Amino acid sequence: MPQPTTKPVILIADNSTAVTGALMAIRNATDRLRDRYEFVYVLPTGSRGRAVLEAAGYRVHELPFVEISKRVRNLLLYVPMLLLNGWRLAALLRRERAAAVHMNDFYNLTGVVARLLTGLPLVTHVRFLPHTQMQPLARTWRWVAEHLAQRVICVSRAVYSYFQPLPHISVIFDPVPEGEKYPPTDLAPRPDGSVRVLFLGNYIPGKGQNFAVEAFKAAYPQQPDLRLHFAGGDMGLEKNRAYRQQLEAAVAAAGLQQVVTFGSFVEDVEAAIKQADIVLNFSESESFSLTCLDALYFGTPLIATDCGGPAELFESGRSGLLVPNRDVPAMTQALLELAADAGLRQRFAAAGREFVRHKFRPESSYEQLGQLYAGVLN
Repeated sequence: MPQPTTKPVILIADNSTAVTGALMAIRNATDRLRDRYEFVYVLPTGSRGRAVLEAAGYRVHELPFVEISKRVRNLLLYVPMLLLNGWRLAALLRRERAAAVHMNDFYNLTGVVARLLTGLPLVTHVRFLPHTQMQPLARTWRWVAEHLAQRVICVSRAVYSYFQPLPHISVIFDPVPEGEKYPPTDLAPRPDGSVRVLFLGNYIPGKGQNFAVEAFKAAYPQQPDLRLHFAGGDMGLEKNRAYRQQLEAAVAAAGLQQVVTFGSFVEDVEAAIKQADIVLNFSESESFSLTCLDALYFGTPLIATDCGGPAELFESGRSGLLVPNRDVPAMTQALLELAADAGLRQRFAAAGREFVRHKFRPESSYEQLGQLYAGVLN
């Protein structure tokens, strides 16, 4: 039984089986609000995110969440497990003496069941672009959120555009990181002349690493000082491991193994970003993009695709370059432009740092979340 606390308890449920941008984004926000609220997390059974949250001092529970998918077994289990997990979540809410449940996943309806069983307020966070999902399901989930949640949080205006303009639906941006451990880099040309490019993201089809490989293949003959490094995890999924293997095979077939390298999940994101001269994000669909926000905050120039949320994070041509989605020639040209001009990289870095610190300041991010909780609980 948890120790009694004078602060309201908010139970946050997240579907992340690994350390994802969505999980780190909500953790960044709750870190800043712990003086006002007690946060307890619920993750899928066996999630690698548990250790990260517990190391930060959070209590963490696990439930065997089942996602809806095309797999026959998951389809058969979905409704029974939804009801069972909803009952389990309701029991956790009572045990933790929670005041509200916050679902950090638009598609996890467990919170709806728990709300119906407990009567507690439900906050639903939308961290995917519903426009890009299977529409019969996305429209159903939208109706559920609009009618059964007390508050719906959209992580960007791109996400918000999918919903009706209802009073309980709002945009709350994710906060910038809490300070820097290392001094800003000056992005001066390296003694060996190399230009180091970082693609930071889990190996998931749709994240855009394949476009980065193609753009690099086209750019390298014109700028042989380019170096590209991929960093990310596979989340323990076979399809993601296969995707990484396809990328490695494409690099090997092009004879680029010496200048294109592959790494695993990065613990120290700030260090990785500050060791690079350029950060890429060529995702096909992003509701926000914590990677883009981190790159801008830590001062490494960014090239990102116009795929939803990233367009709201910086000013293209002033603090980064926004390229059309899935447009390899445009990606190639942007890469060549930034690689050839150290002064431009430095100007973009300075402007990006300034822009995100203003736009995503506390009153535009986690302070709004704190006010939302207060409104729900009163």
